[in-house]
Amino acid sequence: MIDEPRNSPVPAMTDPSVLMLTSSPEAIKAARDFARGWLDGKGFQRTAVEIALLIVSELVTNAYKHGSEPGQAISVRLYLSEAGPVVEVCDGSDAEPHVKPLTLDTFSGRGLAIVSELARAWGFRHLASGGKTVYAVMREKTP
Repeated sequence: MIDEPRNSPVPAMTDPSVLMLTSSPEAIKAARDFARGWLDGKGFQRTAVEIALLIVSELVTNAYKHGSEPGQAISVRLYLSEAGPVVEVCDGSDAEPHVKPLTLDTFSGRGLAIVSELARAWGFRHLASGGKTVYAVMREKTP
């Protein structure tokens, strides 16, 4: 089980909606479906929702592939902040995420580069109990 951060990396204006997942390929779709329902419920523009879903997919994919073993816990938190909607993905790994350069000759490793281009801001922090939270502040409107 992953301990949720006591203080969010970006101060919340609303209570978070939380989805607990088991690390598996199916977790990615479950996180996207959860985020779509939350974003649609908040009335965000369709294009902004689609961009946000790509961000959620990339963060959860990284947690599944690099931040957890099969069957371990991954959590997804969504909330509103003054900076915009925020997604936080927590996993059990202490490994720090790094953006790899976008190149035409690689087939993987582009997730955080995509997130850094699409999100207003992103970052991570280690949890006191182990593991980390990777977060992204999403845009409410398309640029």
